[in-house]
Amino acid sequence: MFGAFRLRLISLVSVVLLPAALFASGCTCGSGPYEGDYFDGDRPGTLDGVKFAESEKGDPKIIGCADGQREGFADLKKNPRIAACIGSWQGQKNLRDKPTGTACGDDGEKCKVPADVCAPGWSVCGMDGNIENFTNHVSVKDCDNAGPGRFNAALSHLPTDEVNPCPKADPKKPLPCTGSGLGSEPVCCGNDCQMGKCKDSVWKGKTRISRGTSEGCGQVSADRNPGVLCCFDGPGNPGAAAPTEAKADTGGEAKADAKVEDAKAEDAKAGDAKADDAKAGDAKADETKK
Repeated sequence: MFGAFRLRLISLVSVVLLPAALFASGCTCGSGPYEGDYFDGDRPGTLDGVKFAESEKGDPKIIGCADGQREGFADLKKNPRIAACIGSWQGQKNLRDKPTGTACGDDGEKCKVPADVCAPGWSVCGMDGNIENFTNHVSVKDCDNAGPGRFNAALSHLPTDEVNPCPKADPKKPLPCTGSGLGSEPVCCGNDCQMGKCKDSVWKGKTRISRGTSEGCGQVSADRNPGVLCCFDGPGNPGAAAPTEAKADTGGEAKADAKVEDAKAEDAKAGDAKADDAKAGDAKADETKK
């Protein structure tokens, strides 16, 4: 009798204490894409209290953030073609939602969509799913060292939710932007990004993500994922084309001026020739008179 009672008591204690121990140790249970267990309703950590590495303020078209200041990739000379920007928006949004054209940011208005944090001439990195378009803007080393926080590209880090085994990486195939579940978490840059189980999708063995399957690329909240990566759309570096155009204009004006001067010189020569002809005619008339 007492043996059966003790067995039931031990079972009851196990049921109560085991979950408590798991949560206390940070365990989130279930089989998933990470090195360790998790539960499917997990969320990324907040960025409250993070001191971002801000850049100088300037022209948004050069800075890359619509409010004129970066919160990551602060060195514009080192990383002129990629910017890390912080914004705020209502509810959960898709990182590939088309921009509305309303400038926003942590130094400005609230965003209607995440893409509004990017300045004109810039887009959320990975907007079209193109991996190489993203990696052409930043190296893995610079991505990891973008600064404190997490800044997301519009790229879920896996093409499907199949993670056993991890899918083979193919930089030629576009990545999706899924809302939640295994593999949905966006690829990110910054000191607070973490590794998942599958690490090869963008950089082999080094792809970091904003971990938390409840907020995939397709449904990020500003509460947990306010950081957005913005990539310059044009060739070269932003602002580099302006001096070239100016030189071209100056050169054009100089050539035009030169043509005018040449024309004036030709007219002067023609005038001199006519004068000479007139003199010659007068000389002949004098001889005839004699």
